[in-house]
Amino acid sequence: MSFPSKNLILALSLTLLSTIGMGQEEYGIFYNLQSNSPNGAQVNIYQSEGITKLFNAYYLQNASKPGMQGYRIRLYFDLGQHARNQSEEVMTEFMENHPGVAVYRSFDSPYYKVSVGDFRTRDEALKLHKSLQGKYPKAFIVHEWINFPPLE
Repeated sequence: MSFPSKNLILALSLTLLSTIGMGQEEYGIFYNLQSNSPNGAQVNIYQSEGITKLFNAYYLQNASKPGMQGYRIRLYFDLGQHARNQSEEVMTEFMENHPGVAVYRSFDSPYYKVSVGDFRTRDEALKLHKSLQGKYPKAFIVHEWINFPPLE
């Protein structure tokens, strides 16, 4: 069995790139930057068209998801017969003691999880994590899709 040559792989990749971004040039930051501003200034971007198409495909794929990549603190992560009830208890107790901090309870078979917070950076999550160490010694920081922070 022979493997395809590098040229064939390159040709297939370029074909894929050109079809991904067809008709998407009006979306994203590249289009907005190259548009004329009210004062007549203009930004010119010189780069491979494939990069723009990949960025636009990524932009359109993620535009349907609410939120962004960020961090949460996982307070509870377990499976078993009593995991559902224990996760509810952890969630309720945390909400009573920390009003204003978002709490998320989920089931990802076979695990029940309770996570808290919507932090843009790991440093922000670390501040709350340190204060929770006494009450929740098994808590840890996880990288997750979070809700957008509120506008102030």
